[in-house]
Amino acid sequence: MALSPALAPADALPPYTNLWAYRKRFAEAAPILMYHKIGSPPHGVRFRGLYLPTWLLARQLCEWKANGWASVGLEEFVRPSRPIRKRVCLTFDDGYASLHQEALPLLVEQGFRAIVFLVPERIGGFNEWDLAIGEKPAALMDEVQIREWMQAGHEIGGHTLTHASLPRLTLSEARREIVDGKKKLEDRFGRSIEHFSYPYGDWNPQIRDLVAEAGYRTACTVERGINGVGVDPFLLRRITACRPPRTLRTLFGLMSG
Repeated sequence: MALSPALAPADALPPYTNLWAYRKRFAEAAPILMYHKIGSPPHGVRFRGLYLPTWLLARQLCEWKANGWASVGLEEFVRPSRPIRKRVCLTFDDGYASLHQEALPLLVEQGFRAIVFLVPERIGGFNEWDLAIGEKPAALMDEVQIREWMQAGHEIGGHTLTHASLPRLTLSEARREIVDGKKKLEDRFGRSIEHFSYPYGDWNPQIRDLVAEAGYRTACTVERGINGVGVDPFLLRRITACRPPRTLRTLFGLMSG
């Protein structure tokens, strides 16, 4: 059975570095880009790919703007009836403090808006979920920083109470992570939380249904691809933004760009 464009395989799409490399695919539908930490990775971190240099984020935003692109929110992906042209959706997982320090000024300067998916039990703390696998601690935004993020016109979304891998929990535990995480953010920040991101990208059909039942309107995966007309809004694909590989070709491109 043929797959619809919304469910088609990712076609081995590479991580996102620049608009030129993706110009043909992005003509088909608006991309959702995924970021985590902004800045240079400190010595000894295990997952360097979760860091995007500040200069590269600035370059990406300038490139979008220079080519007439604008940002859209995830609400645009709730059963779209036609392709979304020359628009990009910017998403940040976990709510690292580097987002407030490094990304927020750039987003304001270039006039782009974004959404950050928060872990309410860890606000003002650090990425405790990574320590068991040997990762270095990294600070998460505190309440003041999150409020400044919202005051600048950006959104917040849910990422469970504690950054749990939902399929590994009982359905009762998973429901609590999803529902209570949403309520805690709404009570703390006084706004409706409508968008969700699966921690680690882990989901299954039961988890997907729990997210929908909780009152969310969309949910993002980490499955690589773009989202065509008729996409399931609770299984949105994204593309990781990362630094280009260090080759002579990419080095020349950076120097001449």
